[in-house]
Amino acid sequence: MLREVEIGCATTNSKYKKRLDCAVVKIPKSSTLSGVFTTNNFKSVPVKNCLKKFSQKMNGEKLLAINAGNANAGTGKAGEKDLELILDSISQKTGISKKNILPFSTGVIGERLETESITLTFEKCLKEFKTNNFQNLATSIMTTDKKIKISKTVVKIGNKKFSIVGVAKGVGMIEPNMATTLSFVFTDLRIPESTLKKIHKNICNETFNSISVDGEQSPSDSSILVATGKNLIESPKLLKTLEGSLTKIFTDLSEKLLLDGEGATKLIEIKVSGLKSKVACKEVAKKIANSPLLKTAAYGEDPNWGRILSAAGNTENKFQEKNVSIKMGDIKVMENGEIHKKYREALGKKEFKKKRISIAVKLGSSKHSAKVKSSDLTHEYISINSDYRS
Repeated sequence: MLREVEIGCATTNSKYKKRLDCAVVKIPKSSTLSGVFTTNNFKSVPVKNCLKKFSQKMNGEKLLAINAGNANAGTGKAGEKDLELILDSISQKTGISKKNILPFSTGVIGERLETESITLTFEKCLKEFKTNNFQNLATSIMTTDKKIKISKTVVKIGNKKFSIVGVAKGVGMIEPNMATTLSFVFTDLRIPESTLKKIHKNICNETFNSISVDGEQSPSDSSILVATGKNLIESPKLLKTLEGSLTKIFTDLSEKLLLDGEGATKLIEIKVSGLKSKVACKEVAKKIANSPLLKTAAYGEDPNWGRILSAAGNTENKFQEKNVSIKMGDIKVMENGEIHKKYREALGKKEFKKKRISIAVKLGSSKHSAKVKSSDLTHEYISINSDYRS
């Protein structure tokens, strides 16, 4: 599967001991790329470097160079010099122009890279290139993740097939306003760059842009979509099929992020409908998703639906109480501003005991709606983040 993508992985033997924490991905000349990055005003050095390169033409063979453990964010001019030293080394070893080497870093903010260690480790990666090495790539990009996140599929159109493989990392600082912490998705199809970018942006908005673990947005958030160009399929159904298949991969990865969220035990899906626009619905859905009161209630399996109602009302979006309806799963809790006559606490409790909690909030009569997915908030989240740099 996607044998034209070569991946080399190695370890610095530092923060994560012997675990893989660096990777280099070689992408063929025929590839087209799309990148979607954090909208945080405070961006890491690698993100700024990538944004500059994506604004220019990148012809020829390309490399993705990824390190975990240090985000190279908040490091100023020194961080930029550190990155250039690393990219110079990779360029000299491979003969690939620095313009075509895209860097990605994830981990602690405000600490400089150990350039010598990372440079040597990237050199090891260059000697370890293998095909079908996505499992190791998924491992190499992890920080506090407990599980690797990988998703793949083979899709048929008529008598032809194409492949998609995606990996992602992230369990904290997840309320991306673009993508997620780091994700890399590959397909062997030949897709024009402009089409790829449009598809990528649309899918990110519906998946990675609609999840939240803790309401915090990382300065390193990056999502890369690569079409290698090896597989040419001419079919009127191609783009629709591709977008649907990519959406499934991105959805699967985003849900894996939530289920492996720092300390998470439950996935919560919130659907809000009835407001004047999809944007308004999404704003309210995010407010509910990020409510620490709802998230802790989910952890404690307490169907405290008043917290849903309170969060929904805590935005600039206006609605009338008489139009409010709330459901937990198939259980009607409130209808047209009144507690549903058949609702009982035991019914809500049953819904909140599930690993996947579904909440629907209707605030008006319009057809607009939006979904946001979140996770619960647990004791373990506090433990991890109170001791993150140790």
